[in-house]
Amino acid sequence: MVRRLSRAMLAVTLASSALTAAATGLIAYHLLLEGEDRRLRDAAVDLVEEVAGMTDAEAGAAAQSEQQELAAFGIHIALFSGERRLGGAPGIPVASGCGWSPLPAESGIRSCGVMAHGRLAVARENLESIPLLRLSLPLAALLAAGCAALLSLGVSRRVARWAARPLTELSAELSRIEPGGPLPAPLHAPARYSEVNAVRAALVDLLTRLQEALDQSRRFAANAAHELRTPLTTLRAELELQAELSQPPDTAQALERMHRTVVSLGVLVERLLVLADGTRGALELLEPVSLSGIVEDALRSLPEGEQRRVDFEAGTPGVIPGDGHLLRQLVDNVVENALKFSNGGRVHVSLQQTPDATRLEVRDEGPGIAREDSMRVFEPFYRTPSARAGKQGHGIGLSLVALVARAHRAHAEFLPSTEGAHLRLSFPRDGHSPAAPPGAGC
Repeated sequence: MVRRLSRAMLAVTLASSALTAAATGLIAYHLLLEGEDRRLRDAAVDLVEEVAGMTDAEAGAAAQSEQQELAAFGIHIALFSGERRLGGAPGIPVASGCGWSPLPAESGIRSCGVMAHGRLAVARENLESIPLLRLSLPLAALLAAGCAALLSLGVSRRVARWAARPLTELSAELSRIEPGGPLPAPLHAPARYSEVNAVRAALVDLLTRLQEALDQSRRFAANAAHELRTPLTTLRAELELQAELSQPPDTAQALERMHRTVVSLGVLVERLLVLADGTRGALELLEPVSLSGIVEDALRSLPEGEQRRVDFEAGTPGVIPGDGHLLRQLVDNVVENALKFSNGGRVHVSLQQTPDATRLEVRDEGPGIAREDSMRVFEPFYRTPSARAGKQGHGIGLSLVALVARAHRAHAEFLPSTEGAHLRLSFPRDGHSPAAPPGAGC
């Protein structure tokens, strides 16, 4: 915006300077020409009035005397009776009124003829400087515009920054808002200018309403999950108790299916609780947590068959400030997701340390994720067409991963891969958000 304002001010300055210079030059040209015409007309009028009542011979002599006096001022004058010159300077053509000589050899010669008492007096003068003044007008305009451009270059950017400062400050305050967090105090203070203050007030009102809607949704999700948790726990216990009793084969199989469904619903409820709580924004990360230990615990809790499919390379302990419960949810989700979509293939988990971040990477041997889906898979309840066609799920696993990562100021993204999916989670080493590639991950 500052650059555009600066360019606009420069363009306006150039145009106004050129127009002002051109207008000033034109006015000066016409005033100067009018003054010279008045001087020539006065000389001609004086001569015809002086010779009024004289004979032609006396008038010619008077014209000759007048020519000698005016020659010192650069003016040549002649007296005519009809087409016949009575006296004065030779070579002056008969002409009435004021105008430039039409002869090419006499460019710059201006003459004025005055008719009175039956005689015509024509005065002329060489005014070469006046046509030159007219030709020099474009050059003067260009010179003025150039000076104005240099001056504008020096001050326009500074003036534009000053004019845009209220919007720049407002933008900076908006960029400090954390997802789910409170509005910064400076946003509630009135802006210096009424126009910017109107924008600020509208944004604060919009953000406040969005925050209220978000809080309402979060409370609803949390309450619903809490209400579901207890009956699901009771139902799961009842099913496990019935499974320990002797049952007919068909009943045992039905109980097993019901138990799996209830367990799945329990996992969904727990995730919804984390999802609802995590929308409160970034966490206060004070507890040092070992990502390596969390991954090892998560792998040990897997069924034995799935444990054998996972390779873990711990290149670093990966101690970061974080919430151990949420990070365990994150690791459980990324590992379960990779196992589910690898079609029985292997899953490779690695933990590496870079100068800026601790990287947790998960690769699988599944069909991978299309480039157009690599961002949307982090949206709640979004499932790719292949996932909907072949796998059961709720579409909140990766959104939960993104939410926990964001709460830890980490960055989650799927990298391009020739085989399977490649998920990278970058946790900042100093607890501050790492620079994320534009348009990649979340």
